[in-house]
Amino acid sequence: MTMPTHAQTAEALDATIRTMEASPGLDADAAARLAVHGDANWTMPHGDTADSLLYESVVDAIAYDHAPHLDADERYTAAELSHEDALRAARSAARRVHGYR
Repeated sequence: MTMPTHAQTAEALDATIRTMEASPGLDADAAARLAVHGDANWTMPHGDTADSLLYESVVDAIAYDHAPHLDADERYTAAELSHEDALRAARSAARRVHGYR
């Protein structure tokens, strides 16, 4: 299984942002699951799949852009962020990832 491309991650981030904008009560984790797999309650499979790698790429980008100065194990997860913080971080991540295209 290969990692998602920057273009795939950027598209999934855009879809996550649109989902969050349309559903203010939905956290970033659920929005990413919905954007990537079409189901906000999707359960990650055991082992890597194209969807699971893309989902991880999206939520990792959101967590990184929320607190880039922290180590990965110190950052909040996308699900732990407030809706506003997650949306701000998702927009920042999308701008960054679109730059890699």
